[in-house]
Amino acid sequence: MKALIIQNKEAGEILASSVIANNLKKIYPDIKIDFLCYKKSIGLLQKNPNIDRIFTINSRNLYSFLTIFLVYKYIKLIRSEKYDILIDPYQHLSSAVLSLFSKVKKRYSFNHRFFGKCYDSLIPKVIKPVTQTCNLLENRLNLLQPFLKDNPVPLNPQTKIYLTEDEIQDAGEKLAEAGIRLKRPVIMLGVLGSSVHKTWTLGNMAKLIDFIWLNCRADLLLNYLPNQKENVQNLLSLLNTTTKVYTQPVGNSIREFSAIMKNCTLYIGNEGRGVIISKALQKPTFTIFAPYTLRREIACFENTPLHRSVHLQDYLPNLFRDFDPIDLYKDSSKFYLMLSPDFVMMKLKPFLEEHLSVF
Repeated sequence: MKALIIQNKEAGEILASSVIANNLKKIYPDIKIDFLCYKKSIGLLQKNPNIDRIFTINSRNLYSFLTIFLVYKYIKLIRSEKYDILIDPYQHLSSAVLSLFSKVKKRYSFNHRFFGKCYDSLIPKVIKPVTQTCNLLENRLNLLQPFLKDNPVPLNPQTKIYLTEDEIQDAGEKLAEAGIRLKRPVIMLGVLGSSVHKTWTLGNMAKLIDFIWLNCRADLLLNYLPNQKENVQNLLSLLNTTTKVYTQPVGNSIREFSAIMKNCTLYIGNEGRGVIISKALQKPTFTIFAPYTLRREIACFENTPLHRSVHLQDYLPNLFRDFDPIDLYKDSSKFYLMLSPDFVMMKLKPFLEEHLSVF
């Protein structure tokens, strides 16, 4: 039996969909599983023993004049592989077209008013998580329900990144070369989100970093993307002169970053791929969610002691009766200002005490 999983989206969705592969292999131990994802995120899936092959697609080409030729290329590829099962948790126009013309015997996805006819088995999406702590995972596990009739194994929702010992050791050496002492806790700080709508104000973040430096005997490493250096410099200028942080190394790829994070003790920061990767490495995480984010959608694994978060709704619940997520998104900077450092520190302090108590 052969299966193809299509997940052309960002890190969180790709890691969540890798859980489909991990559990499908439990249900059918002899199945061959291929995965189609964005090229930039391939590092999240490499070395996964449950995935036999990874096909990649350049995300930029999906939104260019090359789209038609690209989709046709992958339709030919999928047809030539003669898959028995196609699973599409993404359900975008491109993936729906791939499914429709794939000639795969069984094609699984979610109910959708536009793309439903591109699949022959549709699973309803949940509104609120029932067995997991986020819909991101809940829905992916739901896609496996039809297969459990053949082998009712218990499903494992835990995402995982498979790193080699050499990768972890190399990353540890880079941290040591930068002056970071691995004999004491190392806190990775996600100081910037992927956009301004997912970034807590720099002034508040600076106050939080000062608080962590004063209260924790730990080295602080900033996590940011190469194109965010200017914002990082602005943040550094707001810190107390006595606060010490490291801005290197950050990793040249998503896999190198994962290996660096594996050497760290815990992660604190804005929602984004750093949080998602840390959770997949089962490192304690503390997430600062954007005001417009619905916690039930992506706050995975917060039913465990490892992971905690803060949201403006924790302190101003009545505010969310008057504004919908679109309003909160458009004016995210205004609402972020309402999430004061004092609120965040109040929730962060017990998290730090719990996970740094052994040091």
